[in-house]
Amino acid sequence: MRIPVDERAPLASYPFLTVHPVRYGDLDPNNHVNNAVIGTYLEIGRTEFFDREGIRLTAEGRGISLVHVEIEFHREILYPGSVQIVSGIRRVGASSLTFDQAVFVDGVRHVSGSSTTAQVDKTTGRSTPWNDVQRAKFARLMMP
Repeated sequence: MRIPVDERAPLASYPFLTVHPVRYGDLDPNNHVNNAVIGTYLEIGRTEFFDREGIRLTAEGRGISLVHVEIEFHREILYPGSVQIVSGIRRVGASSLTFDQAVFVDGVRHVSGSSTTAQVDKTTGRSTPWNDVQRAKFARLMMP
């Protein structure tokens, strides 16, 4: 079910924020940020989320794989400027995380996104459950 943009979580309610510049190369022929780049912005948000929160466990033979993504476009993003990419966890599964993500410009929501990632064992390629240490980190990164 679609949630009207004015009923979505405000910028301040997201527990994780990163700022990224809008690059000239991000633009399409209409001089706004290309829709494919929006997916990259959300990926930057997830990647920095995992890195800063110490959740990436590649040294332990585990990794993170994207299994689902949804993007809803509300407004064009223009050059020059920067974007505020926000992320929060909506749901923790046995081996998955579902994120609520958004892209804001000057505090105004331009994009809403939802994505699900899974922790995988790099040897078997199969999902592997979160441990108690990981789950404790997730608790403080949940959306209100």
